[in-house]
Amino acid sequence: MRPMNKNMNLPAEYAVLSEEEMTYTQGGSDIGGFATTAATVVGAVVLGASYIWGISASKDWLNKKSNREGNLFTVLGRAADAVGEDMSKSAANFVRDAVSSTMVVALAPLSAVLLIL
Repeated sequence: MRPMNKNMNLPAEYAVLSEEEMTYTQGGSDIGGFATTAATVVGAVVLGASYIWGISASKDWLNKKSNREGNLFTVLGRAADAVGEDMSKSAANFVRDAVSSTMVVALAPLSAVLLIL
């Protein structure tokens, strides 16, 4: 059995970088990390606020007795119509309603409990 050759013959473009070159190529990572963290925090706050708004708007909508009449599919259809009508009023309403509706549906088990309480 032949001993393993521990030396690798790589092309010149695969040359190892010096310590100075490595530092230069990795520069700015602190700023990128900060921007990523800030975007994550802002996104979490926006999604949380949208979820709270969606639950609040859903409770207000369900407080009207006429909105609760009929079977589950009738109520869901009526709710979808109301959201669609509100979304068509402006781009801001569209984005707000789209995000909050997505959050309420994505967290359906929690949403159901919060709507019952």
